[in-house]
Amino acid sequence: MTFIWIGRAIFACLLKNCAALKVSQTLAICAAVIFTGADPSIALTPRTPKPGATIVIGNDYGGSVRERHNEIQRINALGQRVEIRGQICLSSCTMFLGAKNVCVSSRTTFGFHGPHRFGSRLSPEEFDQWSKVIAAYYPASVKSWYLQKARHQIYKIARLKGSELVRLGVTKCQ
Repeated sequence: MTFIWIGRAIFACLLKNCAALKVSQTLAICAAVIFTGADPSIALTPRTPKPGATIVIGNDYGGSVRERHNEIQRINALGQRVEIRGQICLSSCTMFLGAKNVCVSSRTTFGFHGPHRFGSRLSPEEFDQWSKVIAAYYPASVKSWYLQKARHQIYKIARLKGSELVRLGVTKCQ
């Protein structure tokens, strides 16, 4: 689990075109995680089995589309509410927009990109298939934008603020 988080942090940093200072800061955080045994992804992953609970998403760098799909299915089955309130929600985190009961902070920055396999391009067929899987979690207006523009970003991120998503019809958190 720790290594998944480390990979996410490094990938997120690379997507943001971090300067050497930020890369060294990321590596320092990763070293602290390895040597202390801490796993910050536990605090970011909604795992409560309590029906009807409110899940608050803090800063989330994304991860496996398949794992996020399973997580959202579990949240929906338990009738949980998802509030996306962190400063950032990148990559597969944006799939939380497909939860049955979701709201977003207008200040959160959402980062979208096309599907890939550990930074490598997929075949055209796989790219199209996984783009549609991801897009299925977005409201119609966001889905259209994603399929036309954002999915073609592989090594960069197309960003939308929560306030823009609210204008596109996503519920704003109170």
